[in-house]
Amino acid sequence: MNRPGAMFRRFSYSLFPFLFSLGIVPAHAQDYPTRPVRVIVPFPAGGSIDIVARAIAQRWSAQLGQQLVIDNRAGAAGAIGTQLVAHAPADGYTLLYGNLGPLSIGPHLTPAGYDLFKDLAPVSQVTSSPFMIFSSATLPVNTAKELIAYARERPGQLNYATSGIGSGLHLAGELFQSVTGVKFVHVPFKGMGQAAPEIASGRVQLAVSTVPGVLPHVKAGRMKGIVSSGTRRSAQLPDVQTCTEAGLPRFCSSAWHALVAPARTPKPVIAKIHRTLVATLASQELRDQLLRQEDAETVGSTPEELAKFLRSESARWAKIIKEVGVTAE
Repeated sequence: MNRPGAMFRRFSYSLFPFLFSLGIVPAHAQDYPTRPVRVIVPFPAGGSIDIVARAIAQRWSAQLGQQLVIDNRAGAAGAIGTQLVAHAPADGYTLLYGNLGPLSIGPHLTPAGYDLFKDLAPVSQVTSSPFMIFSSATLPVNTAKELIAYARERPGQLNYATSGIGSGLHLAGELFQSVTGVKFVHVPFKGMGQAAPEIASGRVQLAVSTVPGVLPHVKAGRMKGIVSSGTRRSAQLPDVQTCTEAGLPRFCSSAWHALVAPARTPKPVIAKIHRTLVATLASQELRDQLLRQEDAETVGSTPEELAKFLRSESARWAKIIKEVGVTAE
């Protein structure tokens, strides 16, 4: 015979997932956070995404009421750190500060070990910054129009550097070629720090990068900006044409950052993470700092807006990968 207590426990266990899905969760979720929160950055320390994440975390901790600990888990073009978060406990104490690479490009190139739309919960798009085509100062071009004409006369003779196969920079380079009908040769490096001297010397003629990665070389006169993938001019290189000004609207794209959590993280927890992050991003001091130092604009979208954006970006880059035949090597 079943005892009433046993029946009640079984009923409670079966009811909890339903309540969980509605956001009706235990009191500890409402008290979140009660201890430091770990933010995984799936790339090495010192890079642009790491610098931005740390600048935000420094101010965000006060809004959240707990310390935010940046944990760099690099490897496999961001897939290792992303997979770690995808399979972490869904309690709000492990978050991912990711970008275009592992969230919208990598899963279309190699088995990622996670499903973006099943294993991760969107919180907010954090920043957006343009890609830019750069050239060696010795290359006799100064605009997108001049580069396209020069490259069409020399198909396959110009090299372009990026920070690696399957990176956002690589795909932006492939997008530029697809849109303009030119043909470059991709030369991957482990980072733009290694590539910059080769470009400055003229051994590699072009690079696709975000502005901060090569800005010192541009200011020193060793490299020059040709065209930006952004729709607004760079705060650091305001003389460089945008994609729309250059007549290349299909080249318009961005190197964005986004915050996501493990799927099934309680809705009240997601709400508090989102609310405090957006409040942090509203700081004019922070906005000015990121624009000045990293050429990054803050965004602060809703979880629903980020979910829609991630699906759009995933579909867009999957199509480009298929069209140009990019493969992981």
